[in-house]
Amino acid sequence: MQRAEETVNTPEFWFNTDRPSLGAEVLWVGAGTRDTGFSLTRFTFQVTHATDDDTNAERDFILSELTRTGVIGVVRWHREGERLETGRVNHYVTDGNVAAARLT
Repeated sequence: MQRAEETVNTPEFWFNTDRPSLGAEVLWVGAGTRDTGFSLTRFTFQVTHATDDDTNAERDFILSELTRTGVIGVVRWHREGERLETGRVNHYVTDGNVAAARLT
């Protein structure tokens, strides 16, 4: 069996249609940023969106809303293990914590 790192750069990895069994636990991964406006890209002048650099505030807002509405249960926190190399796309401020919650 190949590891994900070995197959992530292949079309087969992204077009995989395998589904977990009905009783299997499934991991959903998401990210959230708060849109604060729009702008034009520097080189192509295409319209893009501007985001708040405080991703912790948006993460905390999303978690509080999901908790308030009863959609998630207990939240577990995970510390990041290594520095993420994001290049120069956007600037984000984070405390390095990642939240994981189980849907109720």
